[in-house]
Amino acid sequence: MNNRTRVLLLACVSATVYGCARAERADEKTWKESFDSGFSAMQSKNYAGAESNFRNAVESAKAFPKNDVRLAQTYDALGDVYIAENNIEDAKRAYGNTYNIYKQLWNWRNNSVNNRDFAIGLSRSALHLANIACDALRLDEAERLYDEALSVEESVLGPDVLKEQILAGKEKLYRLTGRTSDAEKIKEQIAELKALPSVDDTQSMSWKELNEAGNEAFQSGNLAKAEKIYSSGVERARKPLQQAESMRGLARIFEQQKEFGKAIGKLEQARTLLRGDDHRLELADNLNLSGFCYLRLKQYASAEKMFGDAINVLQLKNRGDADRGKISYEGLTRAYTDEGNYAEAEKSARSKMALTLELNGKKDARYAEDLLAVTVLQAKEGKNDEAQKGFETVIELEEGNPSPRYMLAALDSFGKFLRDTRQDARADAIELRAKTLRAEFE
Repeated sequence: MNNRTRVLLLACVSATVYGCARAERADEKTWKESFDSGFSAMQSKNYAGAESNFRNAVESAKAFPKNDVRLAQTYDALGDVYIAENNIEDAKRAYGNTYNIYKQLWNWRNNSVNNRDFAIGLSRSALHLANIACDALRLDEAERLYDEALSVEESVLGPDVLKEQILAGKEKLYRLTGRTSDAEKIKEQIAELKALPSVDDTQSMSWKELNEAGNEAFQSGNLAKAEKIYSSGVERARKPLQQAESMRGLARIFEQQKEFGKAIGKLEQARTLLRGDDHRLELADNLNLSGFCYLRLKQYASAEKMFGDAINVLQLKNRGDADRGKISYEGLTRAYTDEGNYAEAEKSARSKMALTLELNGKKDARYAEDLLAVTVLQAKEGKNDEAQKGFETVIELEEGNPSPRYMLAALDSFGKFLRDTRQDARADAIELRAKTLRAEFE
């Protein structure tokens, strides 16, 4: 069977449980026996037996009411048999019958579950016909059918595997018609689609599973996948806290995509769900992210308010709270620094350093990092004696650190400070030390 035209038979299985109206018992029984026998024969690649049984099932299904989808599904199964037998003309007629039935049943204005199934059936049958037309080089007809299949599928957010097959058909069509750049774009869409969970997959996941999967996708840099999963999480959430967490996940994606206004709006929406001391950590996470979004927009007053509000809801004596408080003070430091308010920036940097000292002690590299931030601000304020002492302390703290990161930052900042304060001889020595250290780790 041609791999491209082999649209999944899974939908055929569901035909045994479909039926919008009850027919005569004899027709029901005859159809079911014939269809099930045809399906079993198809699985064992007994195509002659499958064809015979599905043809009998078609005759039985013709007695069902007009809105019963079993006739369409039986024609679809029969078409799959003809494709397997390479009987293209009969396959085209079978899929054409399927297409016409679903075309009458589907109503694009209707959002019911049944109508969703009609849409997927219509999309699948249009795909079959498009593949047959493409193979026969009836390219205008094929393009029209591919476009219809994609439009209908997207209208109901159908299975990703079906959409992938539609796009694969369009990619081949574009290459046949010399539209290479369009084909490459379709190829990129297919690659992105393969990274997404299918609709049915997300529907079977609990909120906790969705949140974990969304976080994993976000951390791996697959933002399209993460956005889809977090959106499902918003809908699947059973508690306000869960919904707020999924919304924050979406805001993180918008922030990464530099859509800061959208991120802020989503965070504001989530904050209405976070109330009481029990939610203070989640509220602080929300406020901190809002603050950094405002910071990127250079709306410093709003950023400072968000970071300040985060600090106010936290209980900084608790470790989890203190970790978030450090993020808030870091944000405040950056906001004040960007504004040129170095005095307030230094106060915030000192507050962050105090939390680091309490949590990790002086031997931790994070303390040296925070002390360096305070020292740089002191230099900007013209507190030269304090700044020089600070630089020397950071360098002393970093002597035993195997990573050169903060040592190099301290040496570079100290060298600049010494130049600015006209201590050129000592600046030469510090800059040489920095150069030697870089060469050692390059």
